[in-house]
Amino acid sequence: MTAARRLLLPLLLVLVGVLLTPAAVTAAPRSALPGTLHLQMVPPIRGVPVAVDGNTGRSDAKGRVNIKVRNFIGLDERLKVGSASVSADRKVVLDRFRGSVDHGVRDRIVEVGLRTIRRIGWRYIDRFESPVPVERVTSMRLRSNTGEIIELAGDQLTKPLWLAESRTQQGPRGLTSKRLYYVVDAVMVDGTSVVNRAGQKFVPWDRQSWVVQLLFFKVSFTASDMFFPRRAGTGIQLTRADGRVQRLRFGPDGTVLVPDLPRGTYTLTVRGGGLSFGRPVTISRDQEVMLTVISVIDLSLVVVGVLGVAVGLVLLGRPHLRRPFRALRSITRRAGRRRWRPSAAAGLVLVLLTAAAASLPAGPARAAPAPPTTAAPASPPPSVPVLAYYYIWFNPTSWNRAKSDYPVLGRYSSDDEEIMRRHVRMAKAAGITGFLVSWKHTEQLDERLAELVEVARAESFRLGIVYQGIDFSRKPLPLATVRTDLAVFADRYAADPVFDIFGRPVVIWNGSDRYSATEVADTVRQAQRKLQVLGTAKSVSVVNGQSVLDGQAYYWSSADPLADRSRDKLTAMSRAVHLRGGLWIAPVSPGFDARQIGGRREVPRRDGETLRASFAAARLSQPDALGIISWNEFTENTYVEPSEQWGSRYLEVLADLLGVAPHPDAQLDSSADGDDWGLPTWAALILAIGAVVLVPLWMYRRRRRGRTAATPPTQRGAARSEEAPTNH
Repeated sequence: MTAARRLLLPLLLVLVGVLLTPAAVTAAPRSALPGTLHLQMVPPIRGVPVAVDGNTGRSDAKGRVNIKVRNFIGLDERLKVGSASVSADRKVVLDRFRGSVDHGVRDRIVEVGLRTIRRIGWRYIDRFESPVPVERVTSMRLRSNTGEIIELAGDQLTKPLWLAESRTQQGPRGLTSKRLYYVVDAVMVDGTSVVNRAGQKFVPWDRQSWVVQLLFFKVSFTASDMFFPRRAGTGIQLTRADGRVQRLRFGPDGTVLVPDLPRGTYTLTVRGGGLSFGRPVTISRDQEVMLTVISVIDLSLVVVGVLGVAVGLVLLGRPHLRRPFRALRSITRRAGRRRWRPSAAAGLVLVLLTAAAASLPAGPARAAPAPPTTAAPASPPPSVPVLAYYYIWFNPTSWNRAKSDYPVLGRYSSDDEEIMRRHVRMAKAAGITGFLVSWKHTEQLDERLAELVEVARAESFRLGIVYQGIDFSRKPLPLATVRTDLAVFADRYAADPVFDIFGRPVVIWNGSDRYSATEVADTVRQAQRKLQVLGTAKSVSVVNGQSVLDGQAYYWSSADPLADRSRDKLTAMSRAVHLRGGLWIAPVSPGFDARQIGGRREVPRRDGETLRASFAAARLSQPDALGIISWNEFTENTYVEPSEQWGSRYLEVLADLLGVAPHPDAQLDSSADGDDWGLPTWAALILAIGAVVLVPLWMYRRRRRGRTAATPPTQRGAARSEEAPTNH
């Protein structure tokens, strides 16, 4: 018992001590303790200032900053990353943190995203790298890859410009810095843009001093008499796109040379020497422009001709005035010559007009293109539409991959309206009826298609659609998407005459062979009320299974018509399509090369012989239209658009096959004859004279026949007897 009491007393003392001692303080969290914050700048830039709790620091060469902090609680509000100039030509501003800076409590590195701004400058050069004074430039428009538009004019063109050069974005492994680039949309000189839209690209991170190349051309102007091959006029009046008028005198050689004329359209009039009509001229390259003048001699010739016709008409209507000519007729009869008739005056005018037309200059001073060396096609040109597959996907960066050749128009962007217009004019001059435009319903492609429609409408050109029903990986799109896209197109363009090739607009559904016949029928049923939907079958069996479609357009660019049996296959495909009453668009290709995109197939061009053989095979299949593959598919080397490597060779071959006489790029050449009437001046004048002569003659003969028909036969005989000469 005593031992138990001895143990109980110490236990009680311990218990009392525990009860009287304050509770132990809980250990403070690490975020409330002082520490070191580790920051990593993205991109890694030296000299970025950081301040927190009175401590400051700057990033090192690797973009790192280690800075002491009293704690990590509410650090987001206390940490200041300054907007500062890290060099004479670069500024930085805070863009974002990756997560919260409180994460730095465990010695983690916190990423700090920065936006950088770079000071850039520029100068202008021409095509021969000679400097162009900035005073000639009215304005310049830049566009970033993020869609920002920068307009510069006046003094802004002479001062350095601060542009955003990078921004950050969140990636799967942290922040990444994305470098920005800018393209030149327009540089205005004399009211016209002298650059290809988006044809020049600049990255501020890589280059501070930009060199912008402007399109100036060396153009000489001459003028000649309309009827006679001689020089005419004292000079020209040049009206620029901004309305400014410039008068230039001809030199001793009868020409005036403008060495640096901006690309664009001008109105030209010849000064002195007679009558000259204002003529629009498009300048797109170094060239010679020949104008015509209606001189006083030309006008006199026309007046004499009109008077001769008038006299002839008077003689026809008044028989008693013809008596003096009877003596002349008897004299000419005795001389064994052809009898003179009063109507010979009209023949004389025609002879004069024919001689005048023959004396006209053959054309501009530039040499005419040499005719193709190959033989002409054995059969006449086709009467069916000729349609070229046309792509509107191109952006400035598109030309940086999988290309071995480039257009002569430069590495253009497909949203450039001037490029579209020049494409349409070149195609028309080569005999192409329209473009089959590759399209799907996206904001960018919708805008480009609308722009092309306006150009085609102004140029009286036709369009069809190749609906891309497959994605970039060539997987078919959901049928609901296809149905919606076709409905959108039908609502916008079903009634537009630009798409009137076969009545209703033609839409070729690329990828239709990836679906069952039932799926195809359900998808196009509604669209076929307004559209003709064609498939892209590659075999007769698929054609037979897609009888619900309005026809087929076989996109077969890789066939070698000189080595394969492509002719037999096209004939079989055509027969299968026509048996079901469908439209058949047969493929024509100048060659093929898939090696740029990892393939092995190559079909050589053979200087146009491949195109000729492909054309012949397609025609034998009795197509409803020919589909030229392609206008501008530069990746697969099927293009016929004039290029740096081939020039306009394949448009020339195509024009020859189609029986088109003009040079394929004649519509681009300002030397092409034309005026405000849309006709050559001499042709318009001859038509006017013809109207003056033929209309009164036709009216007179019509009245005379009417009087003759109303006169009884007996009176006609009496009248003839009264007119008969009396023999004494």
